[in-house]
Amino acid sequence: MKPTKEQFQAAIAKIEKFSPAPRILARALALLRDPQSPISGIAELVGSDPALTSDLLRCANSAFYGSGVQIQSIDQAVQKIGFRETVRLLSLAVSRIVTGCNLTSYSLSADDFWSESLFHGLFMEEIARATGGAEPDEAHTAGLLRYIGRLAINQSIHDLGGGLYWVGQEPLLQWEAETVGFSQAQAGAVLLRNWQFPPELVRACEGQEFPALLPEPSWLASALFFASSVVPQEFGTPFSAVLELPIGSDFMHHNGLTAESVGTIFAAARTAFEKARGTFD
Repeated sequence: MKPTKEQFQAAIAKIEKFSPAPRILARALALLRDPQSPISGIAELVGSDPALTSDLLRCANSAFYGSGVQIQSIDQAVQKIGFRETVRLLSLAVSRIVTGCNLTSYSLSADDFWSESLFHGLFMEEIARATGGAEPDEAHTAGLLRYIGRLAINQSIHDLGGGLYWVGQEPLLQWEAETVGFSQAQAGAVLLRNWQFPPELVRACEGQEFPALLPEPSWLASALFFASSVVPQEFGTPFSAVLELPIGSDFMHHNGLTAESVGTIFAAARTAFEKARGTFD
């Protein structure tokens, strides 16, 4: 039985209450766009959530950023690694928090959920940097949160009593439509909109499956669609960053990408992925 509109909204509400972290990230992204934003603004935001504060301080003191000086406050962290890099770390920390649960209906472990989201964020960032199609930070966040709608679908199924699972016999998008009546992209857009993320990130999430159908073109949505073809979702195997180049890709053509350049982008994302995993794990 597919969830009613009310049941879906109830599932969304439960996820929204799971953690304040996504709303904090949305507000931090707004601060990042304002050149007049003081350091104290981001420090005050992050400091309102102990889990985020702990993650950011641990990362700022990691070998990846290490300078031998122990950082004890968010203010110090921002001064050490910079405003923009702090927001980037915040994006990673928020993604880690919201993907830190097993998605039983997808047969997806928390570790694989986090790994897949992390790699897509880093791959999107590298594509944006190589092509100039979007701000790398914005693309990074879009990739990190592209699969957030799975939480809503998993919660909806749980609220209906559970027992519904994707077992890889049909395309994932088809299973979502037949099981709950909506895609994770649609559910994710609802969450991002409710959390007050920038409209372009909401639009990118919503249009990631069919970017050509969006009323207005979205480079981010097209890039997300391309990324999903390069690193396709597989059933029953741990996440692995293995490159699969789509044949005759319009995205590659329109952005001046070749098989060689995509391979270079992919390798850079994989290297960053291993570093990021080491920082947070």
